[in-house]
Amino acid sequence: MDSLITENLNHTRKKKWLTAHAIAPYLFILPAVILIMLLSIFPIIYSFIISFLHYKLTLPAKAIHFVGLDNYKYMLTNRPFLTSIQWTLTFTFLTVCFNVVIGMILALMLNNALISKRIGLFKSLLILPMMLSPVVAATIWQILFGAVYGPINYFVKLLGFGSISWTGSEQPAKFVLTFIDIWGATPFCMLIFMAALKVVPMELKEAALIDGANRFSTFFRITLPLIRNFIALVVSIRIMDALRVFDSIMVLTKGGPGNSTETMGTMIYKTAFRYSDVGAGSAGAFIFFLLIILVTLIFLKLIHNKTNFN
Repeated sequence: MDSLITENLNHTRKKKWLTAHAIAPYLFILPAVILIMLLSIFPIIYSFIISFLHYKLTLPAKAIHFVGLDNYKYMLTNRPFLTSIQWTLTFTFLTVCFNVVIGMILALMLNNALISKRIGLFKSLLILPMMLSPVVAATIWQILFGAVYGPINYFVKLLGFGSISWTGSEQPAKFVLTFIDIWGATPFCMLIFMAALKVVPMELKEAALIDGANRFSTFFRITLPLIRNFIALVVSIRIMDALRVFDSIMVLTKGGPGNSTETMGTMIYKTAFRYSDVGAGSAGAFIFFLLIILVTLIFLKLIHNKTNFN
C-alpha cells in the first residue's frame, strides 16, 4: 500500500515537473511578446482603424467619424503622393542596382588574395559609411555639397564650371540623394557578398577552368547560381531600406525643391503631422506597406529567374 502511494506521488511530481518544464520557455518569452504587442502590433491595428476615419489633429474629438475608403481614395488621387511613388520607385531601382553591382565588384576584389593584400588597409574605409547614422552622414554631405562654401563646389569652380545648387535644383538634388544612399549602403552588400563567396567550393571553379571556361563564364555559370540566395537576401533588405528612405531627404532637401524629391515616407509624415490629417496619413502608410511587399516580391522573382541557370 505504501509503495503504491509513493509511486503515485512520484508520478504526480514527475507530471508537475514535465508541465513546468513545458511552460517555462513560454513564460520566459512572455515579457518580450507583451512588449512587442504594446509597441508594434497594437499601434498597427490602431493605425489601420484610423485609416478609415476622418481624423484631424486640428479638430475636436467629436469631429472624428467613419469615412470608409475615402482616405485611401484621397491618397491615390493626390498628385504629390502619386509623384512621390514614382520617385520612390525610381530611387529604389537605381540605388539597389548600383548597391548590388558595386558591392559584388568590391567583394570579388577583396576575395582575391592578391588584390586583397594590396588594398587591405582600405577595408576599414570601405565599411566606414555603414558605421555612421543616416542623420550624421546626411549632415556631413550637406556641408560638402553646400552651394556657397561647400568643398565640392570649390573643386567644381577649379575645373572652370559654375557653382551648382546641389540641393536647390531638381536633378542635382536627386543625384545627391541617390549618391548618398549608394555610398552608405554598398558596404553592407559588400560584406554579405564576401561571406557568400566563401561558401562557393573552389573545386568547382578549378574544374571549370581546367575544362576551358574563363573566369567571366565561371562567375555567371557557377558562382552566381550558388550565391543567389544571398543575392535575394541583399536585394530584399535593400529594397525595404531604399523604399523607406527618410532621414537624408529631411536633412538635405526636405522634399524640395517643390515636391520633386518627396518620397512616400516624407509625404506620409507631412500629411499626418504637418497637415494634421492623421486618417489620410495612416491610409498612405498602409498603401506604402502593400507597395513594399509587392516590389520586394517582384524583385525576388526577377532575381530567381536571372540566376536560375539549371
